Amino acid sequence: MSKPVRIAAIDIGSDTVHILIADVSDSPDGPLVSRVKQRGELIELGRQVATKGQIGKRAARRLEARLANYLKLARRRSDRVVIGATEALRRASDGPALLERLSSELGEPVRILSGSREAALGLVGAVRRLDPVGSQLLIDSGGASTELTLTDGHVGVASASLPVGAALLGADLRGDPPQALSWALGGARIGAALSLAPIGKPTRAWATGGSAHNFADLERTKGRSGDRRLTMAELSAIAARLLAEPARKLARRSGEDPDRIQILPPGLLIIATILAHYGLDAVTVIPEGLRDGMVAAAFEQGEGWWQDPPPYS
Repeated sequence: MSKPVRIAAIDIGSDTVHILIADVSDSPDGPLVSRVKQRGELIELGRQVATKGQIGKRAARRLEARLANYLKLARRRSDRVVIGATEALRRASDGPALLERLSSELGEPVRILSGSREAALGLVGAVRRLDPVGSQLLIDSGGASTELTLTDGHVGVASASLPVGAALLGADLRGDPPQALSWALGGARIGAALSLAPIGKPTRAWATGGSAHNFADLERTKGRSGDRRLTMAELSAIAARLLAEPARKLARRSGEDPDRIQILPPGLLIIATILAHYGLDAVTVIPEGLRDGMVAAAFEQGEGWWQDPPPYS
């Protein structure tokens, strides 16, 4: 095994900006990523893009300030840093100009990841959690898009990026808690997006990304870490609670940020609708995902870590 290299990955998501600092080394099964430190801050770029079509000056200033703070931490604690942006900045009309300015002012290239590259990196980050054999589904649902990857064991066979995420869907839900009709129409919107989903019959589902992590954390015993298996019956019970009380009341009880509570209902609806689409009755939520994959790809591929892989054969 090679000597570990410490790499920081900053992920500009559609709900949250995260940093993961990890040690990565070579192994017979590919890069081995060991988490050292992680942080995240909710900034809701996806909701801003959904309502305004752009990031805007105020949100851009918040993003730049958060990135500057994370870069100070990354440069102090790691050997190198990579920065990637996902669906909100893919969609924003001012996204390209903003990323060009950020790259110049921060002194680090900020890369927009395509939907296919985001899915591929998510699989790289989560692959050690998957079963070694069998048809499986990896769901990576964020604020503005949801990446689906079908695998045969640890090998990806098909993927798709769906244009639905908790922030985008949440911007269209009415009421707090969401009204029943609005909730139903949200499910219909997800169902339409699933026309893009890869065709297959997975026997097990795994989920990562903000949507899954948020509602799994709400139900997690304090101090518990690792994966969490949730059945459709358990998801239904969580949904009933989320639809019964306003976000601020749930936030006081759970200790969560009220803004984060508000994106739980659409996030849960996305995951549950995908499970139903594939005829699956449970999902295992795992901590590893995109940022772990960014670290592994930067270790293996250097400056080309963010570029699209060749299509599946």
